Amino acid sequence: MSLSKFLRKFIYSKRLKKTGKNFYIAEKVKIFSAKNMEIGENVWISPGCTFGATGSLKIGNNVVIGPEVFIWTDNHDFQKPDRLPFNKAVIKKPVIIEDNVWLGGRCCIAPGVRIGEGAVVAMGAVVSKDVPPCAVVGGNPAKIIKYRDIDQYYMLKNKQIF
Repeated sequence: MSLSKFLRKFIYSKRLKKTGKNFYIAEKVKIFSAKNMEIGENVWISPGCTFGATGSLKIGNNVVIGPEVFIWTDNHDFQKPDRLPFNKAVIKKPVIIEDNVWLGGRCCIAPGVRIGEGAVVAMGAVVSKDVPPCAVVGGNPAKIIKYRDIDQYYMLKNKQIF
């Protein structure tokens, strides 16, 4: 492991709320409110990602996050603003990414979303609603395209082939 990778891992393991074993965070990753973010084991976060964890961000085990993924966990109140275009008040909504998920490059995850176990989010997708387990979603807004082969998924999971 290079010195820069070692230092990044050391720094993030101190800044984040919780980290599992064997996680990698590439260069040029921005994490806001890191104290509210948890990372599981065997997590890969590619370069250029931006995470806003004010409302809490939990990433499960065996998750791969492609380059320039954007995840945000808070928003302003625009429904009942006391001024325009929105309130100063911040609405916090946690994002949960369950185990064995693959987030394709440049996808965006909105506050309050749960990505189910084994799901795949296509490159460039804008996810504003929960994603069921083993679903493959894409588009803007993201919609279910298909489901993974469930039998194959559970066979690999049971054999612990990660």
